[in-house]
Amino acid sequence: MTSGSLRGRRVLVIGASSGIGAAFARSCLDCGAQVVVNARRVDRLTTVVDGFAMGHVAPGDATSRDDMDRVANSAVDTMGGIDLMLYAAGFGVLQPLEATDLHTWQTIYATNVIGANLATAAVLPHLDRGGAVAYLSSRATGDANALFASYTASKAALDQCIRTWRVEHPDHRFVRVVMGNTQPTEFADRMGLDLIGSALEAWDRQAIPGGMMEVSDVGDAMTQAFAGLLDHPEIDQPELRFDARL
Repeated sequence: MTSGSLRGRRVLVIGASSGIGAAFARSCLDCGAQVVVNARRVDRLTTVVDGFAMGHVAPGDATSRDDMDRVANSAVDTMGGIDLMLYAAGFGVLQPLEATDLHTWQTIYATNVIGANLATAAVLPHLDRGGAVAYLSSRATGDANALFASYTASKAALDQCIRTWRVEHPDHRFVRVVMGNTQPTEFADRMGLDLIGSALEAWDRQAIPGGMMEVSDVGDAMTQAFAGLLDHPEIDQPELRFDARL
């Protein structure tokens, strides 16, 4: 195993069919890691690992505990263990609070919060002290973006769960990855572009920073950061932050 690299490491990426999850998985594979990718869309997962002998597909629904147990067991069977899990699944929509219906709240929390906890519970028995579980959170939890409360509230709930995992399982490391704006991803496609103009105007009035990071750069930066974390099992790094330079 090469120091400072994920070469030889065993990585499970939940939500790897597109965006940051896919970019991180490809970067890990470029570094020589073993990688199991998970999402519901098998064809997209196959595209991510295509051409990489160390890439493996384990489709499943992050909001199903049975699926997450099966995916975790498949990852262990395939790679011989798990050193790192990244939970990258997530989405949000642009809606004013008064227009956010029950179904929207339920589906956003199911993916962004419940799925993260089900995946963690499934993976934890397979992690040793040197391993880590990481989650994509958001800078937006501190920004209070207008028209985006269902998403930011769900990420704030995820952050609270991460803190609780740490106190309930102090023998493991749980990393909150605070992510700024990234492109290209499918995230914007699900936001509801009919309100994007109003949202951008509101965010400008709120003086919320803009700027975009390239998703492949983010994947590479995360790979390097997690390589250092796994190389030093006696050092905790509860939070990583990535944002565009202004």
